[in-house]
Parts: sequence; structure tokens; C-alpha cells
Amino acid sequence: MLDPARRDRGGAAVEMAIMALPLLILTFMVVQAALVYQAKGLALAAATQGANAARNYGSDATTGRDRARAFLRRVGFGITDTDISASVSGGTATITVKGKAQSIIPWMTFEVSQTAYGPVERFTR
Repeated sequence: MLDPARRDRGGAAVEMAIMALPLLILTFMVVQAALVYQAKGLALAAATQGANAARNYGSDATTGRDRARAFLRRVGFGITDTDISASVSGGTATITVKGKAQSIIPWMTFEVSQTAYGPVERFTR
């Protein structure tokens, strides 16, 4: 009969082989979630910058779009394929930034979209 210590020999390697794949997948999921969260934050920050520029007295939607685009050029690592739409109507400036988050999984894409708006400044008497 085998000694109990000898029967467990190599058990840790088998357990590690079984647990390695789920742990690796979990790690990738956590990192991917962080990348999506970062992309959403960047999209919101760019939309806010654009809305603040578009709502200034004498500004228009093009000014807001350009400001959002410039912001993404400066700090936009983490969001790709951006599309920025801007409008100023009814006393409200609205900027929407859409894009894709960086992906560590090649066949998956994660789209993000954030909108910021604010009242257009105007002089009153």
C-alpha cells in the first residue's frame, strides 16, 4: 500500500493546470473592464470640453466639435475610431462622442458613447 504522502504527489500541478485558465480569463476580464471604463471617462471628458466650448457666447457647434477633437488628440489614448457630433439648438449645446475602447481581446469590440450638454450663454437685458 502506498504512503498517503506519495499519493498526493503531483497534485498541486494538476490543480494549478485546472485553475490557471479560469484565473487567466478573469484577469483579462478585469483588465478589459478597466479599459472600457477609461474609454467612457475619456469620451465624457471630451464631450464636456466640447459642450463648454460650444456654449460660450459667440461660439457654435463647430467650435465644440473642434475642442472635443483636440482634447482627444491630447489625451485620447484608450479610445479609437471616434465620431464626434455637435449641435447648438434651442438654447442648448450638445456634444456626443462615440468611439471604441482599446481591446486586449482581438475579436471583441466595445463601443462607448457619452453626451454632454449645457445652456448657451446669451446676453439679456
